[in-house]
Amino acid sequence: MKRILFMISITIGVLLSGYLYYTNEVGKKRSFNKILEIKRGEPLKKSLECLEIENNIPLKIYIKSRNNGKDIKAGYYEIKGEYSYAELIEILESGKQKVFKFTVPEGYSIENIIEVLERDGRGSKENFKLALSQIEDFPYPTPNKNFEGYLYPETYFLAENSTEKDIVNKMLKEFLRKFPVEKYPDKEDFYQKLIMASILEREAQVKSEKIVMASVFYNRMKRGMTLSSDATVNFLYNYKKKRMYYKDLEIDSPYNTYKYKGLPPAPIANPDYESVMAAYNPATTDYLFFVAIGDGSHYFSKTYREHLEIQKKNSKK
Repeated sequence: MKRILFMISITIGVLLSGYLYYTNEVGKKRSFNKILEIKRGEPLKKSLECLEIENNIPLKIYIKSRNNGKDIKAGYYEIKGEYSYAELIEILESGKQKVFKFTVPEGYSIENIIEVLERDGRGSKENFKLALSQIEDFPYPTPNKNFEGYLYPETYFLAENSTEKDIVNKMLKEFLRKFPVEKYPDKEDFYQKLIMASILEREAQVKSEKIVMASVFYNRMKRGMTLSSDATVNFLYNYKKKRMYYKDLEIDSPYNTYKYKGLPPAPIANPDYESVMAAYNPATTDYLFFVAIGDGSHYFSKTYREHLEIQKKNSKK
């Protein structure tokens, strides 16, 4: 009898210890700094693998006790701060702290970005433009409230109820994080480099060519030549032109770098960090021309004759 009572007490002790361990683990606060994606139709275990759920028995048991995770809502969640597993699962079940994901591709203009956001139901063109017009105290030049070039290309996660102003501020904040104003005290020079970077972003498909292309444009400017960049003209057509024709190049605008020397008056797109660095640190070359050769790369040449020969060869392919 004593043996049986001893075994019962041991069992109760083990179960109690296990229960206390379990409740302590489920209730213990942990620090999180994650964007968690719960995919619809994907096993919950896979969506939560960043929490190392496979080896986390208390969390697995807790999820099983919560309707086996069936009440967890699909979507992106920004989990930042101190949470217990119980609080974390409550967030995922309630949809609180749900965020949406959107990506600003390199080389998109503000018009392009707004079109994507508007299409995704994240606001209206009018409200986005209003939000930009109401920004005060931005540290870099914004002539006539033109923020072209400053909406940094990146993947963002924002709260579902974010306004157009919230979205714009998020992109501008990221730009200032990449280019802190204390590192670029000559703001006018920075703005000129940003304009050049925007052209490089639109012209160069191969990243390694950006510094070479920058040297071409700077060399042309030094010689008093026009930049003759298709991208600056296509900007006027909101990049709807798949190919530029001679008639398109006749448009009269300071953005038409076939007609007007020097840089256009403002950026033509929103460049990434590498493009800005290429504008600051161009390669040292004697090149004055480049032509696309069909695979995304370009052929660079020093003379117009060589440039025309490559154009001719390329047109026959």
